[in-house]
Amino acid sequence: MKGSKLKYWKVILAVFLSFIMVACTLGYKNDGDEVTWNTWNEGSGYNSYQMDADPETFKELNDDYACDNTHAFFKGDVIEGADGPSFRVIKHPYAADNTHIYLSGRLIDKAEPTTFKVHSDYFAEDANDFYWNGSALNVRDKATFQLLGNARMWGTAWAKDRYNAYYLPGGIITDIDYKTFHPVRKKYFGNSEVYAADKYRVFFKEEVVPGADPKTFKEIDYHTGQDKNRVYDGATPTQIRNYDRLRKIGNYMYSDGKYIYDSRFNVLPDADARTFKSISNCWYKDKNNVWWDTHLLPEANPRKFTPVTNYSFWSGKKERLGEDFNYGKDERNVFFQDSIISEADVDSFEIINFPDGDSWTVFDRNRIYQGTDSPQLQKYLEEKYGDSEIKKGFKFLRKF
Repeated sequence: MKGSKLKYWKVILAVFLSFIMVACTLGYKNDGDEVTWNTWNEGSGYNSYQMDADPETFKELNDDYACDNTHAFFKGDVIEGADGPSFRVIKHPYAADNTHIYLSGRLIDKAEPTTFKVHSDYFAEDANDFYWNGSALNVRDKATFQLLGNARMWGTAWAKDRYNAYYLPGGIITDIDYKTFHPVRKKYFGNSEVYAADKYRVFFKEEVVPGADPKTFKEIDYHTGQDKNRVYDGATPTQIRNYDRLRKIGNYMYSDGKYIYDSRFNVLPDADARTFKSISNCWYKDKNNVWWDTHLLPEANPRKFTPVTNYSFWSGKKERLGEDFNYGKDERNVFFQDSIISEADVDSFEIINFPDGDSWTVFDRNRIYQGTDSPQLQKYLEEKYGDSEIKKGFKFLRKF
């Protein structure tokens, strides 16, 4: 069964939908009197700020790094503790001075400059240790160390020496069988590579997966494993015997025809398997109830409930972008996730991205619930309702 149990994609997709402004870096400028760092983006236009740099000794080393006789800089900001006169780029994105190594402006703690070698953007070493994305792996035996994957791929997750396995960049598993330790087979390319095994045990990151069979274990979905006996949610054995017999419903639910299961393979109480369906994104319903994720909305009417539609004026006209992850309504109430917004007017409740506002604005004709007021919002209200009076500053926000 294809698909991916990517629960965290809720957050990522929400950010993606709201991220319209595309940034473009212009970089360093030295006119002899002052040094500036300059950027441009579609939202705020051209931006420039003066750096604490000496124009006479300033040197631009590449698009990101620079130095003068006192400081080193990364994208215009001073790199604390760096020695400007000895500062140099090793190989992008790595730089060094006489005593420190930096990755994208961040200090790599304890890295030794005189023996430091860059193998890729992610993988490096010095005489004492190996480093993945700037973090020391604390390798016990460098001579037998192996990176179990491509050094140029950020998704590479495992390494080993004759004593330990390493879940990159920070997890250590002791007392492995060195010869047989390996990342487990992934069913799909997009799986997470969080599982590994030797001939004795299966591991989820640095945890042992209790009871898992190394010979038959494979990653079948995001953070989901299967062996000959059962399905595993991360390192936790579940009641599900065969993942392929489940039917995926939306992004985060499953059905075996008798029960509805959530993304952790727990039975969803009160759900009717025959009529249960995904409405959109995080919203689900059956003939009796509505859910936001696994949270029941007992007051919601499933026959009338819909997610609120998102619109945007960024093209110059009102365009439909899709259905919202968090706001929904029926004929009586507006909901934020599983809570009723008691003040909201159902008929006029909207979510619109106004170019001159604070990104997404959530409002009805009486008040703003999220975002800020803007001239375009006032114009929109006046044209639609004949007035532009709206209470400002009311917030209805809850952490996910």
